[in-house]
Parts: sequence; C-alpha cells; structure tokens
Amino acid sequence: MHPSVKWPAGCPTPSRSFYSGQGAWRPGPHEPHHDRNPVQDHPGAGTADECLISRSGVSSMFSEDVEGASGQRVLYGFWLSPFMALVAQMLKEAGLEFQYQRVSPFIGETLSAEHQVRNALGKIPSLTDVNGVCVSESQAICRYLARTYPEAAKFYPCHDVQRCAEIDTLNDYITFSLSGPFFNWFFVGGYFPKALGFQTERESGVFSAWSVLMIKSALARLVGRSRLQPFLLGPEPYLPDFHLFHVLELSRTFSELFEIPFMNLVEGNKDLSRFYQAMAERPVTQAILAMQTHEFPVSRRELLEEFGTTYAQLLKPARGALSAMFGHEV
Repeated sequence: MHPSVKWPAGCPTPSRSFYSGQGAWRPGPHEPHHDRNPVQDHPGAGTADECLISRSGVSSMFSEDVEGASGQRVLYGFWLSPFMALVAQMLKEAGLEFQYQRVSPFIGETLSAEHQVRNALGKIPSLTDVNGVCVSESQAICRYLARTYPEAAKFYPCHDVQRCAEIDTLNDYITFSLSGPFFNWFFVGGYFPKALGFQTERESGVFSAWSVLMIKSALARLVGRSRLQPFLLGPEPYLPDFHLFHVLELSRTFSELFEIPFMNLVEGNKDLSRFYQAMAERPVTQAILAMQTHEFPVSRRELLEEFGTTYAQLLKPARGALSAMFGHEV
C-alpha cells in the first residue's frame, strides 16, 4: 500500500496485533476507523529495517530462516503482488500456516536459477508445501490447496460441482477481463514511462485511456450481475472475492504511485466500495494489508530505482521495436 493512500471510510486500519513476531499471524480485535495515513499513524508502522525485510528476501515476521527448511510450507513472492496476496489470503483464511520468502521481480530474482526450479516461467507466486509438492500460479495454488486441505475447500468447494462452476465462472471472468488487462495497463501505463524510463508518455497515456474504458466496463458488468451481499456470491466470500479485492487494492496503490488517479478502480463506485470494505474488515485481510504497508518502502525503491537498471540489457530489443513502431526514440 502506498503511504499516501487513505483508508476508506468504515475500514479499520491494519495493526501489528494481527500478526505475532514469531511467524504465525494472530487475529486481533477490529480497530475503529480514523481518517489517517496508515503508514505513519497505525501502531507498528516502521521503516524497512524495522520491517525486518532483508536483501536475502526473508521476512522474520514469519520465520527466522527458511533456507534449507524441510517439511515446511513456504510461499515465495512479494506482498505488493495481488497474486501472492490472493494465495496468502487463501492460506490464512484456511488456517494453514506458512513461511514467507521474498522473491522480487524488480531486481531479477524471479529469473534466478534457484527460483526457476520452483517456477520455470520465472513468475511468482510459488508454493512449496509440507509434502514437498511445489505449485506455481496463484489460481493453480489455490485450487491445489482446496483439493488437498478440507479447511481450504470452503473457499473453493471441490465436492460441490454446481458451486464450483459458479466460482470458476467469476474467477475466469476476473482473470481474463480484469486482472489480466489491469496488469497490462499498469505495465504499459506506469512501468514503461515511470519505472523503466521509456519515452512513451503519450503512447502510454493513450493505452491508459483505452484500458480504463475497457476495465471499468468489465467491472460494471461484474458488479451488475453479482449478488454483492456483500460478496460476489452472497454473504460468505469465495476465491473470486479474494482475487477481486487484491486487484482493487493494487489499483488504489498504483493510482497514487504512478500519479494516475483514474487507475483507482474503487473510487466513485458505491457497490465496489461496499464490497471492498467488507473484505478489508476481515482480520486476515487486515494482516495482509499491514504486511504490504511494511514492505512497501522496499518494493517502491526497487520498482522506481532498480527495476530499469536490472533489466536494461533485456529491454534493449523492446526499445528498438517500440522506437520503430512509434517513430521516435524511446
């Protein structure tokens, strides 16, 4: 979460009471809402050093050491990723404890030989389970968890074919009509000109304008055909609710970070705001938001200061292709 993002009315701010210092999250009582900066003012806010995020990528909020751990569940990724946050939500809602190891794409860690053993596509998240199974891609991980652990099945009830069909319908729609296009939007509209230093402000602006029309149209269709009581399928959340929430949360963060106000997909939508608030009030969600807040200074620095340097050589062909396409140096 970007430090300047204000908490929406009615949403409790994250508190350190939602996780213990020994690696396991511990739910705490809801806090009353205050219109304040969640990084500067909430209990437990601190610097990247206080967050205990090391260059090795291990957060001691969850573990003192994950290196060489056997028979332990480890989630690889970084907190700003809505896809890793989705998996973390599924794990913690189901009461499945895990250790966290930070793997950042912004500094090339996803391209390392070590990580590509876990995910040959060089993406995050990946999960190594207690049984030694390693699974990649957020949706595949969540479905694996539901098929393996009864505690996770209530969010993706494999035994109920009809309910699963409803969930898959929403999940597929969110993946292909919202989160996928939103990823392309913030990459072209934000990463290219802001993080990677491409001279594509005009072209990225045009892409952003088209993207907001397409994505908000898809969101309107989703909201108009969902129950929203307060969740997509009724009073209890399922996998698509976790998925949608973390995409919306990233849109709020990136709208501030890249100074693109209309990238905030929640702003001005009362139905989505109610859904967002219902998800944000869940203790597990608050714990994840707290972790994102603590790790944000590290992710922000990597994204805005190190990303372009890390990928300079790899991006040379892309710069050449874009220069030829746009008719000017990028």
